[in-house]
Amino acid sequence: MNIEALKKNKNNFQDKGITQCEICGSNYILRFAHRKKRRHYTKVEELSDFNEVLLLCVKCDDRSEYNRDLLAKWFEQLRT
Repeated sequence: MNIEALKKNKNNFQDKGITQCEICGSNYILRFAHRKKRRHYTKVEELSDFNEVLLLCVKCDDRSEYNRDLLAKWFEQLRT
């Protein structure tokens, strides 16, 4: 399920022209950060829903992993 969602996310973000970290603009080691932990999603469509995913660099992703309030703030700013 994760591999399929990864492919969809890559295509979705490329189609939208989002190819750098949405927070700091870096393009070094990019990851998809989900609004909730991935274990809470049960379908590929949920994992690849643009409103549930941010493209973050490793630094910003690590910050969000340890600060869920910060991640929620970023989602509020970028996916309202």
